[in-house]
Amino acid sequence: MTPTAYIVGMLTDNAESLGIEESNICAFMIDDDLIDHGKPIVVVSENAAGSHDYGNNNILGTLRRIQIEFYYPRDFGGDMELIESRVKGLLHDNNIRCYSDAGHILAPDNLNITNTLHFNYMKYERN
Repeated sequence: MTPTAYIVGMLTDNAESLGIEESNICAFMIDDDLIDHGKPIVVVSENAAGSHDYGNNNILGTLRRIQIEFYYPRDFGGDMELIESRVKGLLHDNNIRCYSDAGHILAPDNLNITNTLHFNYMKYERN
């Protein structure tokens, strides 16, 4: 399973408790046919993999990196920080650590409020 599929599955399984519509959780790009633009949209994608753990000349695990982009309507009345905190908490409980939080900006191309979070986790190989 790809890192993106793993994270999207985890988020969709917990969408209600995170305060995100399940259909607004997307892999790699926003699917305009499925989402509700009036609510937060989450896009999960991958970053370059990091180092490997070795044993007996075999790769035991790979440091995986993912990013989650949040898109909020400009007039969003909900608590953006709470949604992101819940996502961070869920992933942290599954040994996926946030190492970068870009902060909220108003994107000039689509006039949404956006934030990008980056996460690390170790994916162990199965033999």
